[in-house]
Amino acid sequence: MIVAIHQPNYLPWLGYFHKISAVDTFVFFDNVQMPIGKSFVSRNRIKTPQGEQWLTVPTHRDSNGRPIAETAIQPGNWPRKHLMTIRTAYAGSPWLGPVLDGLQREFGTGEGTIADLNIRLVRMCAAFIGLTTVKFLRATEMGLASAGAESVYEILDRTEAKTYVTGAGAGTQRTIDEDVLAGRGVAVRYLPSAYPQYSQRRGAFIENLSILDAMLNCGPEGTRALIGAASPSD
Repeated sequence: MIVAIHQPNYLPWLGYFHKISAVDTFVFFDNVQMPIGKSFVSRNRIKTPQGEQWLTVPTHRDSNGRPIAETAIQPGNWPRKHLMTIRTAYAGSPWLGPVLDGLQREFGTGEGTIADLNIRLVRMCAAFIGLTTVKFLRATEMGLASAGAESVYEILDRTEAKTYVTGAGAGTQRTIDEDVLAGRGVAVRYLPSAYPQYSQRRGAFIENLSILDAMLNCGPEGTRALIGAASPSD
């Protein structure tokens, strides 16, 4: 069993879906504390005629350590603004219609929790690019005895993981110990994090944008090809 664990981010980048493509089971790490301040849990970037632009979902945040799964979205007209911005930025894309339809459906009323929204969007994007065999789980629905970063090992035990797929960033190094995992019979596989440039509309290439940019410039097959062509970063 090959497993990855990651916070439910908002319309995340190619690397997030690379993880999904590489595993049997993907666990949304929604039992960890909602980050205070700017975070990819509630925002991401696309490319517009004026350059990169952030799309931000307004959330109710506090300093009480509330988990992502319990972080409410502030009501407002942000869904309409996001849809209008995406429609303008990617006008002419042959994949714009179905992507906008999917986004509008998953945005719904624009309320609820940020975890619920992000998980729906990730699953929508994964299906759009053809990642349909992975099993998705939520940490908060697994009946875990532990919470937050301490629950990583329990999640891997519960999913009967033999390989843990992850990035090589500082966050990973803080939350796992390869020797401990080896003692539990779990190998660690680090994914490469550099992806080829692809044809973008208007101006110089901007890397590490939301998956939407690849989807709307390259389509499903082209996006999967980018994921498959990843290489180690310098």
